[in-house]
Amino acid sequence: MSQVGIIQVIQGESTLGQWVLSIIGIGSSLKKRWKPWLLMTLLGLLIGAGYGYTHPQKFQAILLIAVEDDDSNGWQNLLQQFGIDVGGNNPGGIFKGESLVRLFTTRNQVERSLLKEVTFADGETTVMANRIFRQSKYASKPVFSDLNFTSDRSQFSPLQDSALMLLFHHVVNDIIGADKPERKLSLISLTAVHQDKYLAEAMTRQLIEETSEYYIELLTKKARLNLEVLRREADSVRIIMDQNMYSSASSSDLNINPNRASLRIDQNRSLVDLQISVSLYGEIIKNLKLAEIGLRKQTPIIQIVDVPQFPLPKVGLALWQWSFVFGFGFSLAYMLFISLLPPEKI
Repeated sequence: MSQVGIIQVIQGESTLGQWVLSIIGIGSSLKKRWKPWLLMTLLGLLIGAGYGYTHPQKFQAILLIAVEDDDSNGWQNLLQQFGIDVGGNNPGGIFKGESLVRLFTTRNQVERSLLKEVTFADGETTVMANRIFRQSKYASKPVFSDLNFTSDRSQFSPLQDSALMLLFHHVVNDIIGADKPERKLSLISLTAVHQDKYLAEAMTRQLIEETSEYYIELLTKKARLNLEVLRREADSVRIIMDQNMYSSASSSDLNINPNRASLRIDQNRSLVDLQISVSLYGEIIKNLKLAEIGLRKQTPIIQIVDVPQFPLPKVGLALWQWSFVFGFGFSLAYMLFISLLPPEKI
């Protein structure tokens, strides 16, 4: 069967169907050129094996969490009537949807997780950044040969700061990922992919701990400040009330002539001050209890739905799969090349 070139198809000198038939009919051509065909296939197998060796399968750790997302309701409006602004679980909606997912990959949260001392499932206890760094491409550079990370960021040298920045980009781009699988649900999936399965599992666990702590601290900041102010006021009023009680009792102990009413002024003044301080203390205690309720109400609940369990699933192709893909690709490419040759060159 005559060979039809792709250029002929483009120029309209032949149809696409004729070109497909020419590809099907290249069996005789391959018999003549079976050695180059076999060589190309073997070359593809070897290249695929080499690529698979340098890109091994990695372990994937997936952690799924559910975040409470409760808007303002009647209970919060009731607290506001007493001067307590609880603001909802998510004041202003600053951490809803994609913004909350983005929080997991911010530099602040990732670096806080990297600089924590972690006990891995294989028994090693070290700062997480050290274990990740020695398995990264940067560890082979002579400038980082003696580099070691500690938990105290304030003591870092410029070299350590630079290495930590490189490590942050490596983690965000190559290791971790955060996503919201269902847009209508408050579920967030945190994923870590690495050739070290213990590192992948520990990375998800540590990152969720650090981010959850920061998330709760940020959303409850206003309520905690209000609570601290009320506690200080309660302590101050309690001291004044105790002083007024002592002053009122001392005045009552005095032997005052019943015919001298003017001498009872100090005693009555102490009694009035005591009544005022008692009433004030009662109101502050009531507001303090409401503030404690508001803080509990405003504290979001982060529930871990699913945690990574060993053995972790693998992602990517195995070495033999890469070899097969490259071998098949090279073989197919050679067949297409043969189909494009003019008949006189076959």
